[in-house]
Formats: sequence, structure tokens, C-alpha cells
Amino acid sequence: MKLVKKERKLIKSKERVQHHGEVFTPNWMVKKMLAEPSIQEKLHDLHATFLEPSAGEGAFLIEILDQKLDYVDSISHKNDWCENAIWALMSIYGIELLTDNIVQARHLMINIVTTHYQNFFNKALSNRTDFYKSALFVINTNIVQGNALTYMNDSNLPITFSEWNQVGKNTVKRDEFTYRSLFDDETDDVPQGQLSLFDFDDDQEQEEKSYAICPVTKVYKEIKE
Repeated sequence: MKLVKKERKLIKSKERVQHHGEVFTPNWMVKKMLAEPSIQEKLHDLHATFLEPSAGEGAFLIEILDQKLDYVDSISHKNDWCENAIWALMSIYGIELLTDNIVQARHLMINIVTTHYQNFFNKALSNRTDFYKSALFVINTNIVQGNALTYMNDSNLPITFSEWNQVGKNTVKRDEFTYRSLFDDETDDVPQGQLSLFDFDDDQEQEEKSYAICPVTKVYKEIKE
């Protein structure tokens, strides 16, 4: 059974529009933007990264994830679907200012993962499995609260992301870096415009925090070095 995504309201309230400029992108526009051939090529690459710097309730995030998992379904066998699905999840990042939107975006993303799993394996996905715990961990790690224009979150700390480096076939090494480091100009000026939705640079400046290598489907058990 294919997941049916309902058309969401584009405006939650006049107050949110006035205070935050919050107007959501309609589903049809999201699909049209992602239909570009160059983007479709990236959607058929497990490790090609996507970043939405103003995620809202996750319109782009959930469509990207759904299409990436469609690709996972097409290339996987039962013995490697879970690993491929986690790699796909690790490639999707988001920043959102408002906490209620983050909660909803994360909820919708784990629902998509669950639906694809259950369709592929024809059985229910238990939230006690390593796969479910790792999927939820990656979603919660990659979809973060913050202001993309100031590089900071509500705790007045730099927005920080994780880079999930593949080591061997099914193991991962996690390193952390700041959102600010994605920009070439590291001055105190606020960046003009926003980071592209698609693709990080390979030359990302990373912070010194790092984690031990672990199986990709047990990443929630990772131990900091």
C-alpha cells in the first residue's frame, strides 16, 4: 500500500505569518521541483545529500525521503534493505525555527520509513527493533531546531550537523560540524539568501567531536570516542 500524503494547510495562522513569515509549500509544487532530471539523479543515489534550511512541517523532507525509499525498494533485497534505508535517511537534513513544526516533520518521516518497511517485508515494524531505533535516532539527529540566517539555535548554540561516513560496507563513522562551516565566507555577516536545498560540499570544515565506528543499523548505540 502506497503512502498517501494529504495536502496540508499552507497557513496555520495569521499570527505565524506575521511573526515568522510562515507559509508552507504545497505538495504539487514540491513534487514539481523534485521532478527536475538533475534532482532525480540525486534521489537515485543513497549518499547524495539534501538540506532544507527552512523545513516547516517537512514538505520537502518527506517527499525526498519517500522517493529515496522508493529507490531503496527497487535496488534492495531482504538482507540489505534496512542498511540501505538508513543510508538514505542519513543523507537528508533539515533546519526549522519552530519546535512544533520539527515534531511534526520528524513524526511524518518515521511514518514514511515504517510504511516502506511494512510494504517491503509485508510485516509490522516494531519500535523495539534496532532498525526502528536507528531510523528514529538519525531523523532526530538530522532534523534540528535553529535559525538558518543566524546559524544558531534557541539555546544560543551553533547549529550542528552530523556527517555519516561509510566505513566498509555496513558500518558508519559519525563526525560533527557546524552549519556555519558550510559557507565559504566565515565572517560575522548574516549570509545573503539561503543554502541550496541540494548537496553539501566535500570540503566541509568539521569540529573535533567524533564517534566510534558502528554498524549502520545500530547507530543509536554509538559511543563517543
